[in-house]
Amino acid sequence: MSHLAQTYGVIQFGNADALTKVERTLSQLDVNKVRIKLISSSVNPIDIKTRQGLGFVAKEKAEDKFMPLGYDAFGVIEQVGGSVSDLTVGQHVIGMVGFADSPGCYSTYLDVCPRELVVVDAQETPAISGLCLAGLTALQALRLFDEAKQKPIFITAPTGGVGHLALQIAQTLGFDVIALTARPTHTLLEKLNVKVLGYDDFYKQQHDASLLDLVGGEFGLSLLNQITVNNRVVTVPTLSRDMICARAYELGHKAGGVVVNAVNEDLKWLYSVYKAGKIYVHQDKSFNLESIPDAHHYMENNNYCGKIIITA
Repeated sequence: MSHLAQTYGVIQFGNADALTKVERTLSQLDVNKVRIKLISSSVNPIDIKTRQGLGFVAKEKAEDKFMPLGYDAFGVIEQVGGSVSDLTVGQHVIGMVGFADSPGCYSTYLDVCPRELVVVDAQETPAISGLCLAGLTALQALRLFDEAKQKPIFITAPTGGVGHLALQIAQTLGFDVIALTARPTHTLLEKLNVKVLGYDDFYKQQHDASLLDLVGGEFGLSLLNQITVNNRVVTVPTLSRDMICARAYELGHKAGGVVVNAVNEDLKWLYSVYKAGKIYVHQDKSFNLESIPDAHHYMENNNYCGKIIITA
């Protein structure tokens, strides 16, 4: 069985208008994969950076060759390879697919290795795709703080995709969480019922606490002086990771970065706590696949909160 798939990505790096649609035929399915019809994906900052030609994924792009984008997938299985025994046609699944060297979830169809997928309820809404990369990033970053769980943890960019999930996951894991934000009265933070501290108050004193930095850059550097020595700092943005960690070490902190991994058991755990009502995915806005440039523009305006969802 063959399908005509529409996939969005870049041939030349650039702004959001550089996003290009390519139609391609998916023919013979690999016996070890399943074919899913995408219901939704979501936009992540790594998609923006890659489209711009920044970061480690962009470095792998061949010149003048099409690179598809997108890592989050929610869809329904339409075909199962002959060697796949644990998934069946008609099941709904989510996954962080192709990370990091094979993005391609801005698409209508996708061939996927079963180990990247978790079966979910057919009644899930398109917002569930936003749980994958952002949720895995938040969970795996927070695990680096296990030895420091007795101390408060500041989480920056708490209304963003990773941030709003990190707040909820941290609470579920038993952390004393503080949202560190320029928007202390934001309705999303009120809904999440977390402690909140504005930056002006944060800079007034030092804090014996951990720091999960989701912003990076010079801004991330500016936070380090306010954390007392021998505390744990974890930074997520890869472009400034080395700079942040080097400065944190100089100040006497324990520091590290995190690059997300598609660990199936982690995604199963995330879905289990999602189903239990302990975390939820806040959908800011939804765009259809043909409007993916508008979705990128919307993220780059920096006024969004939670997740930006793409419906196929």
